[in-house]
Amino acid sequence: MTAPNRNLVIAPVGDKSVHESWLSGPEAPKFDLYLMHFGSRPGFGRADATYYLERKGFKYGLLDHVIKQQGDLFRRYDNIWCPDDDLRVDTAGVNRLFEIFERYHLQLAQPALCKGEASYNTLRQRRGLILRYTPFVEVGAPIFSQQGFWRAAPTFTESKSGWGLDVIWPRLFRHGEMAVIDQVGVEHMSQIGKGELYENLAKLGVSAQSEFDAIVAKYGGFDNERHLQLVNGTIRLPAVREPSSPAGLKTRMIEWLGMLPKVA
Repeated sequence: MTAPNRNLVIAPVGDKSVHESWLSGPEAPKFDLYLMHFGSRPGFGRADATYYLERKGFKYGLLDHVIKQQGDLFRRYDNIWCPDDDLRVDTAGVNRLFEIFERYHLQLAQPALCKGEASYNTLRQRRGLILRYTPFVEVGAPIFSQQGFWRAAPTFTESKSGWGLDVIWPRLFRHGEMAVIDQVGVEHMSQIGKGELYENLAKLGVSAQSEFDAIVAKYGGFDNERHLQLVNGTIRLPAVREPSSPAGLKTRMIEWLGMLPKVA
């Protein structure tokens, strides 16, 4: 008898979703897939999904709805990845993402961006690294431990667009619990500020930038200098290197001793 999957991928999908890539390649998925379809094509993606919902809305509002209706479902899973539907990566990459996330006992992380437009150059993939400990994880593809998911869940209704939630999240996690996973890269298939999300926000007269500004004003403590470093990719982050290099071998020895450095 096959053991149940301990990992869940849950994503909002429009009619242009590339979620099929997450189920591509020779590897079998080590995760279940929950698709929340907000588009106009009835049944789109249903055959791909372990769980399926058709409902209009935005990513984090849909997540909040599912939590309230099916909270016990999330307690079946140790790790939960919440990607946007315009991120391309194959099954092996998703499996590897969960593996590294769990191996390093993270609470919140994201895959690195290997191709496509990026809001934060710090999150672009760095070759030769397994991961970098970071003070920031973007809303586009966060992966949570179950504990981390429930910590972050109360924030999901703060923003229809999702903009600004990633300003709140670092307040909920300790240094060393957050990382960008460089060994897994995803391709961003859309242009920033365009696509179904922004078209639907515009119909409601909602500005993503205004939502971001409102969250910054509400919570305070926004570090503009650090934000610019994240955007420009100039911030230095503690890294775990692949073990094939001398530096990587040293890092692996440190890991074995349980002495990996934490973010200062």
